[in-house]
Amino acid sequence: MADTNNAPAAPDEAFWSLTDKFIGFANEQAASNDVGVVNASFLFASARFNTFLIATQCGTKESFEAEKAAALEYFVNQYKIALTEHMADYQAKFDTYIKSA
Repeated sequence: MADTNNAPAAPDEAFWSLTDKFIGFANEQAASNDVGVVNASFLFASARFNTFLIATQCGTKESFEAEKAAALEYFVNQYKIALTEHMADYQAKFDTYIKSA
């Protein structure tokens, strides 16, 4: 499995392009679905894909079992970092991002 103890590489152009596409897709879905359902399914899909990534990098069931706890800690920590950064950004720019009706 990839070393999840090291900080991830700096995001590149592909990272930002994919990020924008995922957010765009979620926004499209939110136009015709409950935003809470869109959020829950986006989170669920991410967890499922993260698990797929771990399993494919491990290669064997035994390696997967041995790496599960470290991978879980890594992904939870990465999510917490990202969520904290985005919350700080929204707090600073709330009136710009969320326009009152």
